[in-house]
Amino acid sequence: MSYPPPPGQSPHNPYSAPQQPQQGAPYGYPQQGAPAPYSYPQAGMPAYPGGGMQPTVSMPGVAVTARVLLFIAGSLWALFGVLLLIGGVAANDALDDIPGVGAAGGAALGIALFGLLIGGGLAALHIVPASMFGRGRTGTRVTAIIAGAVNALIPLLSIVGNLGSGDAAGGSLFLAVLWLATAVLTIVFCSMSATGQWFNRPQY
Repeated sequence: MSYPPPPGQSPHNPYSAPQQPQQGAPYGYPQQGAPAPYSYPQAGMPAYPGGGMQPTVSMPGVAVTARVLLFIAGSLWALFGVLLLIGGVAANDALDDIPGVGAAGGAALGIALFGLLIGGGLAALHIVPASMFGRGRTGTRVTAIIAGAVNALIPLLSIVGNLGSGDAAGGSLFLAVLWLATAVLTIVFCSMSATGQWFNRPQY
């Protein structure tokens, strides 16, 4: 009596080894492609839609230069306020020792305190937006342009006054021109399209 061959064995050769079905697929059906393993983003690199990585964006050179000029201008304004306060205190002490001019010492101290307030405010106007160039938006850029415009007003008035009085030579005029040039460069660099693209870039 003959028996049917077991599943997977050839009916013509009863001694052949039975064929093994493909692993992972049902018997009699072709094996489907295995799903690709899920890829995780590397540490420190966030994943974005589409599976891509956002390239590292560096601050353009014009923005870096404007930031440095803002820091320098703010530091000079802070130094100006401190020196003015020291001068006012010294004048107050010196005038207090002279009979009849004590009121002048108080006035000098009051002027020095007012100058310290002005210098501190202008220093903050320059340093605060400069420190926010890394994460700031359009408001930071506009504040930096306003700071540059205010910083350019004082040397411009000084130059006009020197030219009007006929005193067009001297170190004071040179310093005023240098001061005005740095302020104008700050405004120009902050107004360039590369700086605008930096402040309008996507931030995640």
